[in-house]
Amino acid sequence: MSDHHEEARLDALYQLKLLDTLASEGFDRITRMASQIFGLPVAAVSLTDRDRQWFKSRVGVEHRSIPRDKAPCAQVAESTQPLVIEDFQADACYADSVLGRAGTRFYAGAPLVTSEGYGLGSLCVLGTEPRKATEAELAALVDLAAMVMAQIELQHAFGRIDPVTGMPTRNQFRD
Repeated sequence: MSDHHEEARLDALYQLKLLDTLASEGFDRITRMASQIFGLPVAAVSLTDRDRQWFKSRVGVEHRSIPRDKAPCAQVAESTQPLVIEDFQADACYADSVLGRAGTRFYAGAPLVTSEGYGLGSLCVLGTEPRKATEAELAALVDLAAMVMAQIELQHAFGRIDPVTGMPTRNQFRD
């Protein structure tokens, strides 16, 4: 990814003012659904910051962020494509990553993509056993990631559009 594209991607992320915000039931509900669909203990809405993966929502994990280096969610954000790692230990790139060293064996992530095409991060699920992802599971994960983006866009737009006139409010021009 070019430096210019990365800076534009980060700018899009920062404009949404999501990083380091409190948990939100709207995001948590989607994260729980992803965990349940895959039958896996860990799921997260992960946003790719300059040097960290920050979790807007998480199930089955206590920490709020991990380093971006060798984080598969960063690859998903950069490529804006889903990613499945069936076995971390068999993947040269991720075997010695923070997640790999913590016992993660399986990862599936679907990108969170803005209308301008910038990857903000991913909705991901993780497990401690190697496995494959079915087409139905991946389709559901992609759909849930789209629901996360709809939630992000709705949250960002709230208070920026007058519900009666449909015109922008002055809040839209404060950024």
